[in-house]
Amino acid sequence: MAVLVVVTGLLVPFQLAFVREVGLWGSLLVYALDLVFFLDIRLNFRTTFREYGSEVREPSRISSRYRRGMLPWDLISTLPFDVLLLPWAGLALGGLPVVLLLRLLRLGRVIRLQVIFRRWQRSRTTNAGYLRISRLLVVVFLLIHWVACGWFAIAVMEGLSADSWAAQAGITDLGIGQQYLRSIYWSFVTTTTVGYGDIVPTGTIEYVYAIVVMVVGASMYALIIGSVASLVSSIDSSKAAFWNRVEGVNQYLRGRDLPQDLTEQIQNYYDYIWDRYRGISAPALLKDLPESIRLEVLFHLTRELMDQVPLFRHTGPALRNALLMSLEPQVHVPGSIVAREGEPGNGIYFVSRGTLEITSGPEGESHGTLGPGDYFGDLSLLLGERRTASVHALTYSDVFLLPAREFERLKTEYEEFRDVLKKVSSEKTERMAELVMEGVLL
Repeated sequence: MAVLVVVTGLLVPFQLAFVREVGLWGSLLVYALDLVFFLDIRLNFRTTFREYGSEVREPSRISSRYRRGMLPWDLISTLPFDVLLLPWAGLALGGLPVVLLLRLLRLGRVIRLQVIFRRWQRSRTTNAGYLRISRLLVVVFLLIHWVACGWFAIAVMEGLSADSWAAQAGITDLGIGQQYLRSIYWSFVTTTTVGYGDIVPTGTIEYVYAIVVMVVGASMYALIIGSVASLVSSIDSSKAAFWNRVEGVNQYLRGRDLPQDLTEQIQNYYDYIWDRYRGISAPALLKDLPESIRLEVLFHLTRELMDQVPLFRHTGPALRNALLMSLEPQVHVPGSIVAREGEPGNGIYFVSRGTLEITSGPEGESHGTLGPGDYFGDLSLLLGERRTASVHALTYSDVFLLPAREFERLKTEYEEFRDVLKKVSSEKTERMAELVMEGVLL
């Protein structure tokens, strides 16, 4: 429908200004478009709409809303009033056929573009900034086309006399294509305030028309420049906000004479956060959502983790949801300590992404690595002992932490949790059992 609206906006004024006759094929094309728009009116009586976040499907409410809204405008721009004058197709006003003048009512369909773009924007399938730019470009191009058609129509109303701008430009005997090209050229250079002066008005009407176009063009040109600049910046608004925040951190650190390697480590961390999360903090983003929706989001974000970790496989829906709501996401850079040797257990860590290494002793003896699906920290937490090894990140790693306070709360509120912990302990992997035998307690 958006394409057909644009086609109508181009076709109808072009027929009036340049064709200037009620031809068979031109009329068939216009009436075929009318038929499609009549079907669209019918569909609009069945098209749902959203109100207060819910989709309204009741036919009576849909019909009432459409009747009070776009229906009158759609009827005026779709009903073929010009058919009544087809028997007098030769009747003209100022050299322009009256039938084609009546067809200008169809330009009211352009209002439909606003409705269509609004629906696209609400569908959330396309970046809102791109939609706004597209809408602006379509409207501007249609206006320039209409100005061009009006400019040549003035010459036609003057009978393409020797005093008209068309005669002065030497295009009265050229084909329609050349006439349209010169007209659209004048429209572009005038509306963009360039004005080369090679095509100029000659009569009073032409001067008045040119002045109006200049005023509209200057306003439109300023609007376009401002809107495009604003729209382009809004497309990457989240990126700009994130990197502005990073730049603020960098400026603060530069004034504190931090070592170069530490500064680079901080910059690399922010690069990872942007590449991985587009600079968005998941907890901050989800905290405003209702609990039921937040659970669904967390379920999808941690789906692979829940399939791999026995702790989640043995829990019922209620306990699983409580676990999900208690998890805290963490990001660790290469070389950073995730869990330190000698410290008491502060929670259970679930590895979602990246590679972690287990080391112990002053020499940093390696006891292997952990990857996606592995977890640790449960033994030191259950036994109340201090860790006998450290875990540090070899790569950028995403980890979910179940804090000790949440762990204790879940044990108190869910009796099922104790049974789950027993099952999980009995299913310890061979690798984790080997670590225990080596005296590694995490």
